[in-house]
Amino acid sequence: MNATKQKILTTSLTLFNQHGIAKVSLRTIADSMQISVGNLQYHFKKRDAILETLYFELVEKIDRIIITATDDLLASVCAITTEICALFFEYRFFLLDFTAICRNNEKIKQHYASLYKRREAEFLQIVAMLIQHGLLRQEVLQHEFLYLFKRMEVISNFWFSSVLTQGHELSESTIQEYEIMMSQNLYPYLTEKGKLQYRKIFPDQML
Repeated sequence: MNATKQKILTTSLTLFNQHGIAKVSLRTIADSMQISVGNLQYHFKKRDAILETLYFELVEKIDRIIITATDDLLASVCAITTEICALFFEYRFFLLDFTAICRNNEKIKQHYASLYKRREAEFLQIVAMLIQHGLLRQEVLQHEFLYLFKRMEVISNFWFSSVLTQGHELSESTIQEYEIMMSQNLYPYLTEKGKLQYRKIFPDQML
């Protein structure tokens, strides 16, 4: 990717995060970069092309995060949760404008529908690994871990919007709270062995 195209993406990401997609047009991006709209359109014909590139960039970054089955499996899972939270904050406009983007961009909507199923399968694989290592208990309710995934997905997609509707600003402390909440989602399902490891990973969370 050439330098101008990368600068367009970097500038667009900053503007989308600051103002939301509704207030950022190709003109807004071009003016911020002090280039003509025509120059910008040489690289991205439409604003949707920028949105799609940023979306797939985020997906690729998350895909690079790999969980390895080691003696520190639970710590690995929690660390990856932290990395993903940081990426969500870096690309936070997607979470803040998630519904509008999916309603107006068919390419992203269709890809996310298939991505959702892939993430679901990946989550259930992680659950199976945690059970195999004696860190997570077996299911006691029908589809218990599938529904856990669905709840966590809802939180991931709309947590930032919830923060703003309460009149708060998105900040580093917001991300820290989000990370803690996501990690604590697993705690009720841990075995005694898992809870012992959790306490070592997050001693500050213990009463």
